[in-house]
Amino acid sequence: MVHIVQSTCTSISSAVKMNFTILTTVLFGLLLTPALAENFQNSGIDQQLTAARGNQFLNVNRQWRVVTVEERSAYGSWKTIWNYNTGYIASRVMPERACFISVMNRREMPSFEEVARLAEENRYLQGQEHVGREITYIIERPVRVLNSYGRDISIMCRGLRTYMTRQVYRNQYVYNQESCSKLDVLQLVDLRYCRANNKI
Repeated sequence: MVHIVQSTCTSISSAVKMNFTILTTVLFGLLLTPALAENFQNSGIDQQLTAARGNQFLNVNRQWRVVTVEERSAYGSWKTIWNYNTGYIASRVMPERACFISVMNRREMPSFEEVARLAEENRYLQGQEHVGREITYIIERPVRVLNSYGRDISIMCRGLRTYMTRQVYRNQYVYNQESCSKLDVLQLVDLRYCRANNKI
């Protein structure tokens, strides 16, 4: 009789321990899931995509809200950084061995949240005529100190002739169209960097 009671107590004790373990695991999972989800979103910090025409590469850093697009082609390589935190755009144009920095016009640029989605959609427009928004910048003055524009831009432009630019509109300013460097970024935006009256 004592043996049966002991055996029953042992079984109950094991069942209680097992139930406690299961309950603890479930609670731990419930508590941990949102943290893991948030960590996944933040640590998937970089989202990479081979973009338009297969020779442009998009990198989205969600932690720092920075979009980087790079084109590698026989016609001339370039790289552009859009820093949505600081509000600066910088483009390195290798045929000119120059960097151009400008203030981001958020009304005309795609929002940070839209860039990857729109780039993905435009991958399927290859071979089709697609008119992106055109933004024209005039080169204004050389930039001597890069640090104030953020680490990514500073690293990208270091050692190159770097200029501050400002956005202009065709009906506002006359510029030398033959002097423009044009970057077709993800078939979303055409960035044009032009020299004003050959001053620089």
